Amino acid sequence: MRRLFSFLGRIIDAVRVVLARLVFLLFVGFVLFLVFSGPEPLTVPEGSALVWAPSGVITEQRTQANPVDLLLGPALPANSVLQDLQDALTRAKTDDRITALVLDLEDLLGVSPAHLEILGDALADFKDSGKLVYAYGDYFSQGQYALASYADTITLHPMGSIMITGYGGNQLFIRDLLDRLNINVHVFRVGEFKSAAEPFTRMDMSDEARADAQNLLGELWSGYLARVAPNRERSPGDLQNYADGFPGLLAAAGGDMSRVAFEQGLVDNIAGVDSFRRQVAASVGVEDGSFRQIHFQDYLAATDRILPPLNEQIAIIVAQGTIMPGEQSQGLIGADNVSELVRMAQQDDAVKALVLRIDSPGGAALASEEIRAALAQFQQSGRPVVVSMGSTAASGGYWIAATADRILASSSTITGSIGVIGMIPTFEDALDYLGIGVDGVSTTELSRTGDPLSGMDEVMSTIYQSTIDDAYQRFIQLVSDGRDIPLAEVDAMAQGRVWTGAQALELGLIDELGDLEQAIASAAGLAGLQSWQEVYVERPLSFGEQLLIQMMDNMGASQVLGSWGDSMRGAASVGGALDVSRALAGLPAHEVRRWQSLMNLVLPENYPAQRLRTLMVCDLCVLSPR
Repeated sequence: MRRLFSFLGRIIDAVRVVLARLVFLLFVGFVLFLVFSGPEPLTVPEGSALVWAPSGVITEQRTQANPVDLLLGPALPANSVLQDLQDALTRAKTDDRITALVLDLEDLLGVSPAHLEILGDALADFKDSGKLVYAYGDYFSQGQYALASYADTITLHPMGSIMITGYGGNQLFIRDLLDRLNINVHVFRVGEFKSAAEPFTRMDMSDEARADAQNLLGELWSGYLARVAPNRERSPGDLQNYADGFPGLLAAAGGDMSRVAFEQGLVDNIAGVDSFRRQVAASVGVEDGSFRQIHFQDYLAATDRILPPLNEQIAIIVAQGTIMPGEQSQGLIGADNVSELVRMAQQDDAVKALVLRIDSPGGAALASEEIRAALAQFQQSGRPVVVSMGSTAASGGYWIAATADRILASSSTITGSIGVIGMIPTFEDALDYLGIGVDGVSTTELSRTGDPLSGMDEVMSTIYQSTIDDAYQRFIQLVSDGRDIPLAEVDAMAQGRVWTGAQALELGLIDELGDLEQAIASAAGLAGLQSWQEVYVERPLSFGEQLLIQMMDNMGASQVLGSWGDSMRGAASVGGALDVSRALAGLPAHEVRRWQSLMNLVLPENYPAQRLRTLMVCDLCVLSPR
């Protein structure tokens, strides 16, 4: 009997091993199938409508997805990249296969005033082609409506609405709460308008902060009205009256919000989505039960071509997020990350100029200076640096830009905030209330200073404020040298004040108004280029990332990957795509990506190790970014 059970045990073990190996082989085969099979190449239907559907928040840089989202799908719509939206409109304008444009703005969650300006110009440029533009919505937020206003025909659902609220809002002030918790907050700053720490030290806005914010939002709101109202053949006053008088208008219409929008001339039709589809189909034809169409992301993939590298290139680096020391993940600006990208561009002889696209509210002063110094090293090689400001390039964002050869911004860009602030909380009163004492010994005046548990003494206060003063003087001196403005004038316009791009132009803080493409053209002019190739400098792909993207591509997971997948596919610019063989030129993008993966043309990651630093000074308080 023992032999029988022993024999059965060996049989079971053998079957288990065989099954495990079989499952492993099936998995490997499945992976290889995904890598090498690939979806069918995308084509653009003749006479189709381009569905222009921005989603999530409009960003300058593609964001990395949560791995869980790749498997289960994102909880929120994937963010759209500004450049992709612009490129789709630019290509479709002259593409005879595209006969109309449909604006699907339902999934658009957020768009800054500067991005509204840029995308609005792109939509207006598309309309110059004479192709019809349609917009439909169950509901239009203020940002969504700004884009929809460029359409020839706007259709709103019978139960829909348009909410135009203007710019403004509230913030929490927690000084009394901190007092009750016996937490002391020590603020060190230069700049009477530098108000990032006010929520921790006051229970309301200071007069200076209120005036600064009111000025900024007033300028942005005036720009919104001046841009949107003429699109509907209305005056800015009409749109202002709609926002201010909406409750009365709604009451007069019996609570019917779509009727209010129609009667005020903000929309052309009140109808359901099926009626809208039939309207578009009458122009472009019917396909698969709806109008003939192609999504803008599919359109970009179908029309994308990778050209052979040229010997005259303009490198483009995107810096988006809060500025922090060392290496940082995507979504933050790491001083080491960006500096390394600048050095990569500097070491490439084909790169004749560099354009830095900044979208940042600020961050650490030291990190900002490290990035600016890397840009200065690039300039010392005899090649120009041009800064293109996105939605925001304030405080540390302006520090980085200060000594560039040329600075461009949109009229709605938020910039300036030239000031320095630091904030240190201490807990000595909270410990005393809890019955906890703090004591010790020291060998110098500094041995026991700077401990948040024992409080802020005069020695440490002097050190902190002196450091802040020094950082501010360095800041305004950089601006004075870089912008060729007397130091006293810089100090007068600084003090932490925030300006729109249009105001910054009047003050001399920027050189001209313009978007990224105009900044690239400006860089080409400074470099004396007649023709050039634009190359994005981004971190190279690892082998694992290449493999994952190929698999997700072939699984048809583009909607799950969203802009992250696009980012990873295009991440090998100066780091790798410049090494692509000329034999790949002109191939469809999905074929090029497959060959890149197989031949491992992308260089491996090679970043310096992150350095440990103590963050003592920040030009925009990291704990409370404006």
